[in-house]
Amino acid sequence: MSGADAVGELPLRWNRTYSNATYNGATSVVEGDDGLVVLGQSGAQPTGIPGWLFGADATSGDGEWMATIANAESQRRPTFQEHVPAVDGDGYALLGMATRSGTVAFVRTGPDGDVQWWRTYESDSGGDGGLLARDVIASADGYVIAGTDVRSGSASGLVVRVGPEGEERSRTRLFTDRQSEILSVVPDGDGYVGTAAIQDSSGGQATIRSVVFRAGANDEVQWREAFTAPTEDAALAQNQLVDIAPAGDGYVAAGFAASRSLDTFDGWVLSVDGSGSQRATRRLSPEPATRFSAVADTADGTVVAGQGGESAGAQTGVGVVGELGDGLEANWSRTVSVGATNNVRDVTGTADGGVALAGITQYQSEGADPRSEAWLVKLGGDDAPQVTATAPSTDAPSSTATATPSRTPTPSPTPSPTATATATATPAPTDEAMPTRTEPEETTAGDGAGFGVGAALAAIGGTALYERVRDGD
Repeated sequence: MSGADAVGELPLRWNRTYSNATYNGATSVVEGDDGLVVLGQSGAQPTGIPGWLFGADATSGDGEWMATIANAESQRRPTFQEHVPAVDGDGYALLGMATRSGTVAFVRTGPDGDVQWWRTYESDSGGDGGLLARDVIASADGYVIAGTDVRSGSASGLVVRVGPEGEERSRTRLFTDRQSEILSVVPDGDGYVGTAAIQDSSGGQATIRSVVFRAGANDEVQWREAFTAPTEDAALAQNQLVDIAPAGDGYVAAGFAASRSLDTFDGWVLSVDGSGSQRATRRLSPEPATRFSAVADTADGTVVAGQGGESAGAQTGVGVVGELGDGLEANWSRTVSVGATNNVRDVTGTADGGVALAGITQYQSEGADPRSEAWLVKLGGDDAPQVTATAPSTDAPSSTATATPSRTPTPSPTPSPTATATATATPAPTDEAMPTRTEPEETTAGDGAGFGVGAALAAIGGTALYERVRDGD
């Protein structure tokens, strides 16, 4: 089945980029009352730059407002990766982490990005410990922050519960019997369902397994099931489900699976029922080497998205997106791109029945300015107003792809971004093992190169949350 003749494939509505400085990227997108609200980073350097929150019209993609997320009282600049609507009114709750200091930042903003409060959480294990933040959800009258607690080089899953003003209420370590980290959580009644990566060294060499689990309101694990990706050959060494979403009366999780030598590297999807029992599992590669980073339950069905490449050493990549059937078969898939390296980091359904993708696109030329841009794609939903399309470039951003979202869009000097119709149809994913792709890159985030947890994270796979922009590649 190809993307061109697949039944029900969502049409491309627009494909746009946004920049406010030399380095820009998007990591999370939600739909608010007035359109899409996007979280990312924007600054003059590739790391240690302020957070960036901006709004875009969900039909046209036009930038409408923007705000810098920074704390003048702190030198720690976290890398923001997730945000959710605030539980106590209009606005958003933003989650980030600063790896050098091993701290987690949690920030409340108003509906236009004005910072209302900023909380920082630190390790309670002394100078050799630190916290990493992976995901956040609203729960009851507060929030659940999920991630990792690192102590003396050992990592375990961590859940921090905080109140509506960010006050810490409890801190619970999970899966302490193994090296582990919680990667994603979704609300489930009075508790939550999540995915974790757990190291298994019983065979002499470390293997990363994925665990799907449910915890109650007191953070006690009620059930847990371990999974590895299906294979007819030797068992794969890395099995990580990095995102999970509700699907009917169960859940669908997505991520990647790789052999130890990385001669096999595929997207991986898994569905379970409400008690964690497996329904279906598949390895899918719409590109020769694929990594899924996001999954969402949309009006059109379950949609997965991420990045694809031609080989393990490829210096370029395309965004991939596709819809899954009830048995996780691929109904359709396609690629989307703007620059040389394109990575979809988040996906969400929209109220008009469409799908919005958010991520980062990077340019190869060292003289390009911007070097990278926040990137949004809309599939399906209401048709966008007619705009003039421009061809993409792998060497530098086009002159129409560098516009900055503004609170009052004007023709110049900061017009709303111009759509760039660059999506191309690709064959739908197959169940077959495909050629290699690079191992997920261990990136630095926030304010520096790490606080000594690299060995612990490498031991359990070290899922990269960000596509670091590197000069001279």
